[in-house]
Amino acid sequence: MTAKLLRKPTETPSADPQISEALLGYLGFLLGKTGQKLREFQEESLGPLGITGKHLGILKILQEKGSISQHGIGQCIHIDRTTMVDLIDDMEKKGLVERREHPTDRRSHAVYMTAKGKELLPKLHNLAKGAERKFLSSLNQAEQKEFVRLLKKLVLSHYTKPRSRGSL
Repeated sequence: MTAKLLRKPTETPSADPQISEALLGYLGFLLGKTGQKLREFQEESLGPLGITGKHLGILKILQEKGSISQHGIGQCIHIDRTTMVDLIDDMEKKGLVERREHPTDRRSHAVYMTAKGKELLPKLHNLAKGAERKFLSSLNQAEQKEFVRLLKKLVLSHYTKPRSRGSL
């Protein structure tokens, strides 16, 4: 059985406008392809500097929180321990972060952004924002804001812990 193909080049600004109409009804397919394309745009802009979106995410966390344990960073971005260690190792090799003894927990290390990381961060931020603008360019400004608002709502609803009745 052959799937119908969507052949509307005017609506699909793509080199290959043949997208299976059968898959367009599945949120998993749509979100997967959305994430895949955004990562491609990020790699195109950040890749020449040897940086990934995950590296940038870690630097943004360090900018926001100061030093933090590897485990704490992993919790912030929902990355498992093994992947987190590999990312920090890679970022240390690039001179973007360094591990030091944690000031209050002898069992863990705190991760600090280096001077090189701090110097590079504004450029990385601008490159990533440019990739996002490129990705979102098929939407008008109101649609872009609504899209981001809805994604934030979904992420926060699935990745934040509900407060208990007794906490403020």
